Amino acid sequence: MPRVFAFGNDGAVDFHSDPPTGQIEPAKQAADRLPVAQLTAFAIELYFHIHTIPLLASPNLLKYGDFSRNFKGMASDFLPACTLFDPAAAREFENDPNTLALIRFGSPPKAADEAAPWIDSGLELLGGRAIQAWRVATPVEHGRMGPFAVHLAQRLGMLATPFPDSEDPETAAFELYSGLLSTARQLDLPHILRIWQYLPRINASLGDEDRYRAFCAGRGRALEAEHRGHDALPAACLLGNDSDRILLYALIASRPGRQIENPRQQSAFRYPPRYGRKSPSFSRATAAGNGKGERLFISGTSSITGHASRHGKTLEQLAETIKNLEALLERWQGSPASLAAIAPMKVYLRRAADLDDVRGALDSRLPAGHPVTYLRADVCRPELNIEIEGIVQP
Repeated sequence: MPRVFAFGNDGAVDFHSDPPTGQIEPAKQAADRLPVAQLTAFAIELYFHIHTIPLLASPNLLKYGDFSRNFKGMASDFLPACTLFDPAAAREFENDPNTLALIRFGSPPKAADEAAPWIDSGLELLGGRAIQAWRVATPVEHGRMGPFAVHLAQRLGMLATPFPDSEDPETAAFELYSGLLSTARQLDLPHILRIWQYLPRINASLGDEDRYRAFCAGRGRALEAEHRGHDALPAACLLGNDSDRILLYALIASRPGRQIENPRQQSAFRYPPRYGRKSPSFSRATAAGNGKGERLFISGTSSITGHASRHGKTLEQLAETIKNLEALLERWQGSPASLAAIAPMKVYLRRAADLDDVRGALDSRLPAGHPVTYLRADVCRPELNIEIEGIVQP
């Protein structure tokens, strides 16, 4: 069974299985040592939860087994292997102590169960495999810290939270990112490799801007407060869901990734002011790991060249998106690459009616059985109908 931690009423860490040997310090004693003045308003709300995190990163807690063990589909590195599968195989992954997280598509977002590695995307599943599994080479702890579900392995973690929707997405984004960055820092996993965000009514107007641009403004403020420069921005996607919750989940690590930009596209963080008060704060992709074990986490990619949207018809947008993905792969590895290198792949569609045409076009470019999940979501720009993201892994 996965190991689980939680915080008891007395402030001590409570383990749902036998804890490792060694003294576990009460949370309130740890809290007393951190200057409150350094915390944002959101982090203060999490105060008595967050400050026990250094305990969770201690050698006593994380020293399990042989770190060099290899698993199917996994290089001998700290990075996770990611696969897509159907619900029938869920029990095998759920009970695997090396499962970092299970992302479920087609389910509404809800508070994560402490005893399970599940994260619900809140997106409608249109086609393909319904569950994404992330596995690592060391046993994983599952628990909660404030609003975040925490899935913790050596040198790597996943944080997730469904956050109540707000009529003020700028403030919501600022609070979410402030809490995320504070929690990751206290875990000693300060580097965000990849982040997924799903925002209700993303294209709805707020007067002079839409909800997407307001969210970008709040995100940018939080990153600036943490002195995160452009070179530290992760791969990301931000799409609209049909939920009453904002969902955010992020892959965090002890080591930074390497930012990869697309030669066909202007870096999003350098977009001109016409795209909002704060430019979108993400990189086109993040490379992490070394040598043959390096993985590429690809941001949501759509039919944009330079900084302008291209084409009106969905299949024309798909063709442009594929060109962008191939250019990104070539920039990363230094030679032409096939679209099939992206596995698994997620395809977001504004209109469910486009599914058959898009799937047929992609099937003609991909090998049979390629791991693709099709999801209903609103792309950040209202004129765009499709966005694709994924991972390249050994």
